[in-house]
Formats: sequence, C-alpha cells, structure tokens
Amino acid sequence: MKASLLLAAGIMLLTACNNADEHAGHRTDGFSDVAKTPEDSLFKLVMEGHDVGMAKMGKIKEAQKLAQAALDSLNKTSGAGKENLQQALMDLQEDLNYAEYGMNTWMEEFNVDSARDNTEVRLTYLKTEQEKVDKVKNAILESLRIADSLFKK
Repeated sequence: MKASLLLAAGIMLLTACNNADEHAGHRTDGFSDVAKTPEDSLFKLVMEGHDVGMAKMGKIKEAQKLAQAALDSLNKTSGAGKENLQQALMDLQEDLNYAEYGMNTWMEEFNVDSARDNTEVRLTYLKTEQEKVDKVKNAILESLRIADSLFKK
C-alpha cells in the first residue's frame, strides 16, 4: 500500500514538473540565452526559484527521515536536555513538512499559461508567483540549513 502511494505521489510530482516544461515554449532543457520580453525575464526568475527548490526536495525527504529517526531514538531515552532536543526536532519536522507542502502546493497552483494574451496581467501574475516561489525556496533552504546544523553531516 505504501509503495503504491509513493509511486502515485512520485508520478504526480513528475507530471507537475513536466507540465511546466511543456507549456513554457522556450524552456525545454534550460532557458533561452536572451530573454525576448519582460515576461520571459520574469518567467525565468520564477522557474529559477522552482528549480532551486525542486533540486533540494530529495534532501528534504532525507532530513524528514533523519528527524523522525532521531525523535524515535530520543523517545526511548531519558536525561537532561531531552525536552529541548525533542522540541528542536519537532520544530524541524514542521519546517521540513511546510517546505515540502509549499513546493507541492505552489506547483499545483502555478499556471504557466496565465494571461498569456494580456501582458500587463501576466506581468502582475508572474511577479506574484515569483514572490510565492521565493518564499517556498527560502523555506526549503532554511529548513535544510537547520537540519544540517542539527545533524552535522
């Protein structure tokens, strides 16, 4: 059951990313060298935020597993400072889960073709999406920074 759920989630994730590539026109294997319009430039920034965040999703999953394993181990022990470490791990789990949820939600809601025929509306949409994806990207990077400091790889 778990395997089929993971497979389904993986397929949905790949499909979401592939749809963005399909509709982007100039974006098939990277970006065009020269942006032709302000929309192209803004779209490129949005996709850069997406790409940075997506590149870290595997590390998010690894950190989630490490945090859960550490919590499981910690729950079997007793001692001074246990509560502080336990709270730090629970906070980390929350941050990692938010980062993953944020990226998945943003990808589901992002409309590559939004207002393609109306430059002014499209620019406004892309600026809003850039802010959203930057927030998600920062949540991903910050949660991984905290995970790295807790697990000191």
